[in-house]
Amino acid sequence: MKKGLVITPEDFNGVDWIAKMKELGLNTLGLHPAGVASHDVTAVLGDYAKEEFRKRVADAGLDLEYEDHAADSLLDRSLFKTHPEYFPMHCISGERREKGNWCISNPDVAELLASNAVNLAEKLVPSTHRHYFWSCDFPGGWCHCPACSGMTVSDQNLASVNAMAKALREADPQAELAYLAYLNHYEMPEKVEPAEGVFLEFAPITRCPRHAINDPDCAVNRVYWNSLKRHLNLFAPEKTHILEYWLDVSFYSHYKKPAVKPVLFRDVLRRDIEAYMSLGISRFTTFAVYMDGEYFRSCGDEELRIYADVLNEFDS
Repeated sequence: MKKGLVITPEDFNGVDWIAKMKELGLNTLGLHPAGVASHDVTAVLGDYAKEEFRKRVADAGLDLEYEDHAADSLLDRSLFKTHPEYFPMHCISGERREKGNWCISNPDVAELLASNAVNLAEKLVPSTHRHYFWSCDFPGGWCHCPACSGMTVSDQNLASVNAMAKALREADPQAELAYLAYLNHYEMPEKVEPAEGVFLEFAPITRCPRHAINDPDCAVNRVYWNSLKRHLNLFAPEKTHILEYWLDVSFYSHYKKPAVKPVLFRDVLRRDIEAYMSLGISRFTTFAVYMDGEYFRSCGDEELRIYADVLNEFDS
């Protein structure tokens, strides 16, 4: 069973996360460069993307992955001045915009994504060969030009992932790439099917934490659960990765400090894991952003230990 946390470099302030994860029986460390603004993900990650850090994680017996909103690394925004046709057209104004994702119907863009994904994979090297190069972190970033308008946002997302996955697997036959179902991508792709090496990552960001994900009486979670089941008609359950928000202090703190505790109930978490596993899924991580030394001093680590305890119960 994959039992992981996704945190940022800042969360190492006052915490030896490698030792803490090993102590708790967790086995996968995911690193995420926080923030929705444009950024170079490798610059934000700094030393945490370097071989020395990767070796420390490996020596502790942990897997290491990088999960990033990488749109600006996959398509250089400086190209907008010379090639605005590479960028998404706004649905109302009809103008190309630098912000957002790209125009995936443009064959030059697909080639750029493929090349830049390979370059990024050479800098962010996961021990699992699984890559997570997500699109931009806001709705409305996809293209509405005449060529793209017949594609849903999920189709555009998957077509982009497919182009990158093909190139990644030419460089590394073991490489796999996540298709992230998140924000406005919970609807199934209609015209595009996943290429070889593409797996589903499902992230129910606004789920209800007070009810199990498969609770039929919870109107919020029912939407996510039905979406996940539909996606599993297209993606292999055994490859599917659940990215949850069980410990996402940043989410519950509305992305500003001082941090507050996440809403986590042991019985709900247990029912969540049972539900996901009933579908054949056994890969779990949760954001734990803002769980730094200051957080543990003020709030303790009860929720973190509940998470580890429950996952270890199912992995025993």
